[in-house]
Amino acid sequence: MAVKQTFEELKLTAKLPSPPGVGMRVLEITRSEDYAAQEIAEAIMADSALTGRLLKIANSAMHSTAQPVTTIVEATMRLGVSAVRNVALGLSMISSNRQGGCEPFDYERYWAKSLARALAAQAISRHCRRGSPSEAYVMGLLCEIGTLALASVYPEQYGILLKETVLTGTTRLAQREREQFGIDHCEVGALMIEDWGLPRAYAEALLGFESHQTDAIALDQGAAELALTLRDAEIVAQVLLANANSGQENLRALLRNLEELAQRMGMGAAELRTFHERLTREFKEWLRILKLPKREVTEIASLQDATRAIPRRLEEPGEVDLNAAQALHRTVTAAHEARAPRGIRILVVDDDPVSLRILEQALAQEGHQVTTARDGREALQLALEHNPQAVISDWMMPRMDGVELCRTLRSIEQGREMYFLLLTSCDDEQRTVQAFEAGVDDYITKAISPRLLMARLKGSQRLIEIKAARERDRINMSEQVKELAIAKRRLKATANTDVLTGLPNRRAIIEALEAEWSVSIGSGAPLSVIMIDVDHFKQVNDRHGHDVGDEVLREIARVLRANIRLGEVVARLGGEEFLVICPNTRHDQAVMGAERMRQAIERKLIHAGSFTGAVTASFGVAERLAVMQDSAQLLKRADEAVYQAKASGRNAVCGDGGADRAAKRA
Repeated sequence: MAVKQTFEELKLTAKLPSPPGVGMRVLEITRSEDYAAQEIAEAIMADSALTGRLLKIANSAMHSTAQPVTTIVEATMRLGVSAVRNVALGLSMISSNRQGGCEPFDYERYWAKSLARALAAQAISRHCRRGSPSEAYVMGLLCEIGTLALASVYPEQYGILLKETVLTGTTRLAQREREQFGIDHCEVGALMIEDWGLPRAYAEALLGFESHQTDAIALDQGAAELALTLRDAEIVAQVLLANANSGQENLRALLRNLEELAQRMGMGAAELRTFHERLTREFKEWLRILKLPKREVTEIASLQDATRAIPRRLEEPGEVDLNAAQALHRTVTAAHEARAPRGIRILVVDDDPVSLRILEQALAQEGHQVTTARDGREALQLALEHNPQAVISDWMMPRMDGVELCRTLRSIEQGREMYFLLLTSCDDEQRTVQAFEAGVDDYITKAISPRLLMARLKGSQRLIEIKAARERDRINMSEQVKELAIAKRRLKATANTDVLTGLPNRRAIIEALEAEWSVSIGSGAPLSVIMIDVDHFKQVNDRHGHDVGDEVLREIARVLRANIRLGEVVARLGGEEFLVICPNTRHDQAVMGAERMRQAIERKLIHAGSFTGAVTASFGVAERLAVMQDSAQLLKRADEAVYQAKASGRNAVCGDGGADRAAKRA
């Protein structure tokens, strides 16, 4: 519940990455069962670039003897609606999230790696006949979308966290994200995918990809296959992005992983080389199509040579103090601002090249950053690209005159903040009124006096500085609100977190259970809980000490967290007892989940001080029944089932219905 609440707060910032225009329209259409392929085609055809890219993918997915498709309707019929939806979603996400305000976040590399993973996932899915290639492609693009989301919502804070995590090399990113924001990028990504209305299996596969939990015990077959494909594709993507500067040990590990993957896929050395070469060509071609920076993709043989020729990398630096990282960030920002040019950004528009050059030189000498355009249409495009603070435009120009340019700019949010100075040869009162009604801030009659122009600009500069100060205040206020929200979440998380394991504590899980109980009562949806008690834990404490016992509990907590499903919550009740809430889950489904966790704990080899070995646990499962008055009765039934599991020999799962519903170790 806490994670979902935090996600809702992230949504309220309106800064989460989302499919733009066409992508969102396609999602809206396909959320309803009552839609036609023609509707999707019409939505996609509104974006000519997306149309061309989707047709390319459709034709590349076909057999070479097949007739090429030339329309989106044909592509939809050939590939299927879900495939077209997925590709449109993925490609539109790339086009609209190419940059952002989180300085340490490498946006171009993020999308290059996502694209490499998507192409690899599609190829692996097709080669292994594992799931749908189009599903593999879109999830290859989106399976790390949570990092982009946190970088978008918290650019400065996430930037500091990224710097610290990269420098230490020992701190798990997800753990730091949960400490800082109350949610990690994996949880954000899974909830975003669900929020977009994509299949739940996609979110499950994302969680499996991040946790390396790709076995069918933890996930259903479809999600498990997709998660496995993503894990394999990650290996190929890392190789595609590697080069001789990646470090000897890293290159060796990458090649070893790739060779192991080839063996699992039944590929020999020659087939692997062909597979890699084909992917390399596709990757380079898509980098070009999507206008991502070109990257040198090293051949496998060259990487093998590089592992023998390159010296080892330096060891990772030690821990970095967060305050020092913040101070460094402030120093870099201050230095950048000190180097920033004086003056303002000005767009000058005039169809007379002589006048244009004179104005450009005069303004540049005063320290202004000047961009020039020859007519209104060119100026409109440049204004949207460069976001000038002031526009100086001649009135009479071909294609689009100065007044029409001003009127167009004022019709969009970005253009309303620009100071607009009109140059005119006519001082007619009626035309002057027309210009001001269009949104002009001031005007100067030709021939222009440079002194008068600079004087007018000083007035405009004061207005721009006032607007900039107001915007800085707004941003500072917004940052303070965000920092306050983070601090509030931290305090709440501290109060609701078990210090030893990092899981929610008893108070938090009881609150969460009460909330889920109310939802279940109101909607009629099923609700189950799983209670867990570690077997013979007192013996561990007595023989090895409480510090070893604490480490054992931490390991069990990690295992449980890795094996719960999306929407479930695991907490430590106290001592060696844990509880899992399973919303919208029937008794038999919860028993299967408990058995999955039991096996995972039993298989986990724990090294803690003088203790080396495995522990077991007893599980009790109970489902909300109509006769139950409150959640306390549900917990009591689960507790009774735990005792029954212990009485039956421990290391067992017992349901609320007695031994006939027990799933015990053979």
